[in-house]
Amino acid sequence: MFKNFKILRPILLALIIGIPLYPKFPLSSVAGTFVSVRVDDYLVLFSIIVYGIYQLTHGFPIFKHKITKLFLAYFFAISASTLVAILIYQTTAPKFLLLNLLRRFEYMSLFFIAADTIKNLADLKITYITAIIATILVSLYGLGQKFLGWPIVSTMNSEFAKGQLLIMSDWTRISSSFAGHYDLAAFLSAVLIIIGVVAIIQKNFFLKTINLLFWLLAFYILTLTASRISTFAFWGGMVLTLFLVKKYLWILPVSIVMIVSLFMSKDLNQRLLATVPGLQKSLAFLKFPAKPTVIPTITPISTLPPIAVITGSPIKPKPGATFVPTVMVYKTIEEFPPVDADVGVARSGEIRFNAEWPRAVTAFKRNPLIGSGLGSITLATDNDYLRTLGESGLLGFITFFSIIFYFIRKTIPLVFRKKLGFLDIIQITLFGGLLVTLTNAVFIDVFEASKTAYLFWIMMGIYYQTIALNQKRK
Repeated sequence: MFKNFKILRPILLALIIGIPLYPKFPLSSVAGTFVSVRVDDYLVLFSIIVYGIYQLTHGFPIFKHKITKLFLAYFFAISASTLVAILIYQTTAPKFLLLNLLRRFEYMSLFFIAADTIKNLADLKITYITAIIATILVSLYGLGQKFLGWPIVSTMNSEFAKGQLLIMSDWTRISSSFAGHYDLAAFLSAVLIIIGVVAIIQKNFFLKTINLLFWLLAFYILTLTASRISTFAFWGGMVLTLFLVKKYLWILPVSIVMIVSLFMSKDLNQRLLATVPGLQKSLAFLKFPAKPTVIPTITPISTLPPIAVITGSPIKPKPGATFVPTVMVYKTIEEFPPVDADVGVARSGEIRFNAEWPRAVTAFKRNPLIGSGLGSITLATDNDYLRTLGESGLLGFITFFSIIFYFIRKTIPLVFRKKLGFLDIIQITLFGGLLVTLTNAVFIDVFEASKTAYLFWIMMGIYYQTIALNQKRK
């Protein structure tokens, strides 16, 4: 059966649809940790089991990939780090260290599922169409949250992560079906590069128009997240990618759309003005809104009937009780005292610069070679480079980024070609998506957040196979 049927294709398409779209409802929690088991975990587990059967019936093609040895080197590095953390440093509970190690294997396994699925241009095309459908649905759900009161499932704090349904008012920085607005923004900033370039190189006028409309919809959702790092990572990545694929005339309209969006999005421009001291005074002639961004304290009120209502602190279910999502309704903006955007931006910077980043540096200094173990420096660092150094040391850092460097090394030669073919352009476009993700990693834990990590490694598996297909055609 597995030899005659392309079993991996429906598996990959299910992952591309299911991972971004299914909200992070916890099915059960792992005792003694903040980790919860969710539906997407079972989807990935099922995919890995099927992929394991595929390997058995096809003679383990995974070892025929040149890049596999780089992954094995990284797996050795993080396994050694975990072992030392458990036996010697005892940085945190062994269960938690092992869970983080297994999750890393889980994330990166999707690379190989994607790589072994993409065999030809038809596979690339159907994968792109599926990704477009997922992006549209994510964007539409984001609009529903912003304008129709559709619920959010967030993991931005430990209480929300229990699976509460949150109904936000119009100040909300939307997260759609993702765990938070930063994760959504990181996803969109990369996928917008791909959709944008595909739209531009599309020769059919109808398909070009449709793709551009989808691009504008997803871009609007990106602005609603008000994520500064992802917005500018996208802008820089899009401009660079257009330059590398020699579509110079499109750089100006893309930049105009970007600049206009900065003025149109009140939340985004307030946060940008708060980020750069003195910028608001120098740009006073542009008449930015004087009213500060409202960042209300989340205070539930008991005005909602039928599903459970929170009147104070969240209700904790009794042991063994069936999980029931809880809806929280928030007061309107006018009922909260406004908080200047400077406060929110300053708080965000202080957490990173004074707590999270120094903690990662301290963990690195404890053992520069192999670090203090995955997951040992709390749930967030908001810098994946420092996190990798702190948790897995120089050995983990070098082996991890040797995988990334493989793609850079394979793509850079295309930059100097005078004429680019279709696969050349797709390869460079995926390179742009990689660069945007690496930029996001300076301020967001994109390689640890499950949705962004899963989708990143799927993208890299497609990228790897695009390189292979491109080399075969030459």
